[in-house]
Amino acid sequence: MARQTKPLNNTEVKNAKAAERALVLYDGDGLELQVTPGGSKLWRFRYYKPFTRKRAMISFGSYPSVSLSEARQNRESARALLSKDVDPQEHKKAEQLRQKSVSESTFEKVAAEWFKTKEAAGLTTHTLNDIWRSMSKYVFPHIGSMPISNITAQQFIGSLSPTHAAGRLETVKRLSQRINEVMDYALNSGLVTSNPATKIGKTFHKPKVKHRPALLPEL
Repeated sequence: MARQTKPLNNTEVKNAKAAERALVLYDGDGLELQVTPGGSKLWRFRYYKPFTRKRAMISFGSYPSVSLSEARQNRESARALLSKDVDPQEHKKAEQLRQKSVSESTFEKVAAEWFKTKEAAGLTTHTLNDIWRSMSKYVFPHIGSMPISNITAQQFIGSLSPTHAAGRLETVKRLSQRINEVMDYALNSGLVTSNPATKIGKTFHKPKVKHRPALLPEL
């Protein structure tokens, strides 16, 4: 598969020029640099598709945005995938779709999916309305439109701080629990790799427990 040739060096890549037609420089193991008469330089990787053994090519980006060493790292990553019978092109497309899904998965959208599990659990209408109303009023205005994978513990805390400052301690407690449930749902769905909201409840004062006055014994 690989063309046996002398590896390129940084000077050759930097000074490479094409005259009337495109020039291709080979680095070996499928990696090549296409140089056009207009001056653009594109890293390409040629390989055989797993199973079908058809020839294929994938772009690694243009030079100098992608350096020689970075292009070689991409080549090794692609070769590692091929060793597992994974097509680098299909892997790239799947990763792009995954990243698109993650970027479009805002906290509010994921919360809406999580809320469906609460509805399926058979909670009362009053409880369901309370859950969604509290999230809509106190949480979504602050972080609802943010990609869920980007939200930090500090941002979760910041979203609850106004409610805490207003003295609604019991509300903050419930919201912390609900935020955690949403994040656990996101974690189980593969949208995040960890739950940064795990300990946000410890940041705020706990509501005081009101005990009922003890009944005096009958005489």
